[in-house]
Amino acid sequence: MSTALQLVHPRDASMKLVLFAPDRELATLLSALLPSLGVQWLDSAAPASALEPLRDTGCVVLLDFRHQHAAFSAALTRQLQAQAPELPLVAIGSTHADHMDGVVAALRAGLRDLLDLDGAPQEMEAVLRRAAALALRGESAATAALPAPAKARMVLLLGARPGVGSSTLAAHLGVLDQQLAASQTPPPEAAQPGNHLLLLDLGQPTGDAALYLNVDPTFHYEDALRNVGRIDATLARTAMAQHPTGLTLLGQPPGMEGTALADPGMLMQRLRGVFHTVLCDLGGICPRQLPISLLNSADEIWLIADQSIGTLVSLDQLLRHLEQVGARDARLQLVINRHDDASGLSPDQIAARFALPLLATLPDRAALRSSASHGRLLLQDAPRDPYVRALAPLLSHLDPAAPAPARGWREHLALRLSGSPWKTK
Repeated sequence: MSTALQLVHPRDASMKLVLFAPDRELATLLSALLPSLGVQWLDSAAPASALEPLRDTGCVVLLDFRHQHAAFSAALTRQLQAQAPELPLVAIGSTHADHMDGVVAALRAGLRDLLDLDGAPQEMEAVLRRAAALALRGESAATAALPAPAKARMVLLLGARPGVGSSTLAAHLGVLDQQLAASQTPPPEAAQPGNHLLLLDLGQPTGDAALYLNVDPTFHYEDALRNVGRIDATLARTAMAQHPTGLTLLGQPPGMEGTALADPGMLMQRLRGVFHTVLCDLGGICPRQLPISLLNSADEIWLIADQSIGTLVSLDQLLRHLEQVGARDARLQLVINRHDDASGLSPDQIAARFALPLLATLPDRAALRSSASHGRLLLQDAPRDPYVRALAPLLSHLDPAAPAPARGWREHLALRLSGSPWKTK
């Protein structure tokens, strides 16, 4: 069946209605019930990405939640909310007692607007015009109550494969950045404990960041998804895990490996309105399970790899996937971890091979594992260790727009990180 948009009796050009459904029969029915409105039909056999050209056009997407199509449309809704959360979605169903399961499915999928086929045409038209008005203002029915688009900077850490050290890196960066922000005199509002930096640990194995930070979270990622409407600065400080430095951690509990990662599109709008910076660890996740909304909205994407041949093959596969989803762009930068001069290609050769800018090279340090075995971070045991000093370029990229710090803080930073390269030979 053709996936091209088919126009069925357009009337009101101010209304942009797109029916994403298995067949054109419902579009014909809607045109008969609402002859003054035009409905465009798009075959839902096409991928959700087929709606990409409709983003930012002010259109309203209609989904078929009648009894026989409710389960399919619920799954489709989740895809659309993940890939295009700004599109207003309206469910089409029946409130007849024998067909209420479709309405219930729509509500469970997070849709608030329902076009009741058993209702009066005037009521149906009012629902559509309200959704269209939201679309013209750049809002969706599902997110109209959310705060204005967040300004927080977000950096993603993508491990080329499990075990390359992205979680260890995320924990060290998070704590060190929080310490440096708090040491500014006077500290900016965004540096106050609880709202400067969020470490979002969505990598696998799950729960690694909590282990490295030696904290015991009771509020997890799934809890945040269920309570997205309540996320604010107060909840972040009181419910989410806090490291003694003030770093906030939100992640999944241990033992969740293999569980599909629910998309955080709407949740991120809330979180990025609460925190100054979001550092998201996605290490160890299969490329095809990476949330598209995170890839699309990230300010920078750091690819973490080492020099092993297996990692380089995985890095190539990851880059191919990012290109397929439209995320291979100037935001990508390479971080070579566990570098050893005597092992394999040099960082510069790897960067050239994959046509990526080299952001940082981190040395292989047994001290990292020693500190971790005692439930501590290396920066706590050896703040001037070569690994910690090598984090300097990464820290500068986490918040490049930060105001110039005071002289005393600069001296403190120089002592902490050292002005010299980490190599000592």
